[in-house]
Amino acid sequence: MSRFSVGRLFRAIPVIGARIGWTLQRRFLAIAYPDVRLGDRVMISWSSRVQATDGGVIHIGDGVSIGPYVQLLCKGGSVKIGARAFIGQGCVIVSNESIEIGPDALIAEYVTIRDQDHQFEGPAPISQSGMRTSPIRIDHNVWIGAKATITRGVSVGDNAVVGANAVVTRDVPANAVIGGVPARPIRLRQDVGSN
Repeated sequence: MSRFSVGRLFRAIPVIGARIGWTLQRRFLAIAYPDVRLGDRVMISWSSRVQATDGGVIHIGDGVSIGPYVQLLCKGGSVKIGARAFIGQGCVIVSNESIEIGPDALIAEYVTIRDQDHQFEGPAPISQSGMRTSPIRIDHNVWIGAKATITRGVSVGDNAVVGANAVVTRDVPANAVIGGVPARPIRLRQDVGSN
């Protein structure tokens, strides 16, 4: 066997290993979580946790990539991730009602998206006061920067950019660039064509 052929063989081993690993993971998810529906060519890191319980449903579209140490949890709600979206390392996405992430969305590392928060009014301890929920919608071609937080009830419009470390508490219009705590408009993207 020539040196060239041996080199090609060694470069192919990680690709073959990844395909075998993905096949095994897909079968495991299908058995362990029948309410997780996976599209074609989905890549989920082995260290990530994808879990639907209590009647929750997760739909992951074609070509989605989910990085390492992501927590994607759906307890009685629904999560829908559109085609070709990217979820970066260490993100936490938790749904008790509804979270929808559009196609081609880019979510950087350590972003938190939760459609619920604790109720804290009244005499009962917060841990026993229940939760408030409102759906979250993140539209097509959105970029959410590292360590941003998206709170319940927020919609982020097409082509929007959310700056790193922003805390989004209000709706974001299409093509807007926002940042800060709480997040505020910075400018509109002028170079965005129609979808």
